[in-house]
Amino acid sequence: MYYYADGVVEWHPRRLASPVEWLLKVPGQPEPLAVVRRVRIRGRHAFRAVTWAPTSAGRELIGYFRDGDEAAVAVWRWYVALHEARHDEASRTHGGSGRHRPPDRT
Repeated sequence: MYYYADGVVEWHPRRLASPVEWLLKVPGQPEPLAVVRRVRIRGRHAFRAVTWAPTSAGRELIGYFRDGDEAAVAVWRWYVALHEARHDEASRTHGGSGRHRPPDRT
């Protein structure tokens, strides 16, 4: 809230700030999954998603997206696909059959 000679204005200079980079995290995981960064391509805003690594050199491109929500969904799909094989293998080693199958109705 700013106080001016003519009155109070419900506005703050912080509203001029807009985030440029986000870290996507899974609760309980020590490191982020990915970094989503707002970029400008041919005069338009886009969002670039890359895998997490402490430095840019270790990151891999997931893709470019029209908005941050698309980027977040793509990161989540990448994460699930990456870990799907690990989950299936863990299921087999703990007595499961790997992929969940619906019960046979015969």
